[in-house]
Amino acid sequence: MIHISLRSVAVAVTAVAGVLSLTGTAATAAATATPAASPVSSPVVSPVTSPVTAAARPVPRGPGALTRNPLYSTGEFEFFACSELSRRPGDIDTYRIYLDNLLDCLNRTWTEEFRQAGLKFSPPKVRYITKSVATGCGKYPAGYAAGLYCPRNGTMWIMLSKWQLSDPNEFGLFTVIAHEYGHHAQDRAGILLEYARQYPRLSKKRIDDLNRRIELQAECFSGAFIGSVWRSLGRDQVDWDDQLKWIIGDKWHGKASNIRYWLKRGWYGNGPKVCNTFSASAARTA
Repeated sequence: MIHISLRSVAVAVTAVAGVLSLTGTAATAAATATPAASPVSSPVVSPVTSPVTAAARPVPRGPGALTRNPLYSTGEFEFFACSELSRRPGDIDTYRIYLDNLLDCLNRTWTEEFRQAGLKFSPPKVRYITKSVATGCGKYPAGYAAGLYCPRNGTMWIMLSKWQLSDPNEFGLFTVIAHEYGHHAQDRAGILLEYARQYPRLSKKRIDDLNRRIELQAECFSGAFIGSVWRSLGRDQVDWDDQLKWIIGDKWHGKASNIRYWLKRGWYGNGPKVCNTFSASAARTA
């Protein structure tokens, strides 16, 4: 879901929501937290900026930010190893460490991709939550979203549900956080800013169309990242197949068949170059 107002832009992905609140960036370790407690912050590390040159190009603006973005001219994602850390049922600390480790992998992958694109980059801030909270882009839609990205403060909000905390082998959180990180990449590359610029002049039909293209691109980015690290995860193909099987579409994210298409396109294409949903046909972004 994308929510735009004069004050904020918020992006969320559909899924089951749950109940913890803590703050952290990638590679932060754990301060103990328990469900239904007051928000607990973990230490914040200094952002890792991409090693681009002083002549890095400015953030793209105008319609070309959507259709001719520099990210589309980069190479495939580097095949970094990204091992999944173990989690214990109901143990929030182990879930936070698991996700922070995954964020390290995403930071490394996207930092390199932005370097290739000649764009400046810094990782997002992250909050893991188990109940609805104020995000800076409105209140978190706890009954609807598994993850949300708020461009206003550059923060990913990840909901940890009861069923996820009860199943340490589930793969849903992995795909959710990869998707939300895709929205952060869109933000850093000027894609969300261009959508927000166009928004006040768009018809409802065009708003829904661009919203789907943004969401489907984040799915493609997610699939590309997952494909690039898959061999290091030690998972069976059934985990990926099950993820594709249980996809449900809606008018904001697109048909289930198109979500699968862009996830698989990213998986096989291994990078943002195959994820230009803004130049894709209406049929592929419905």
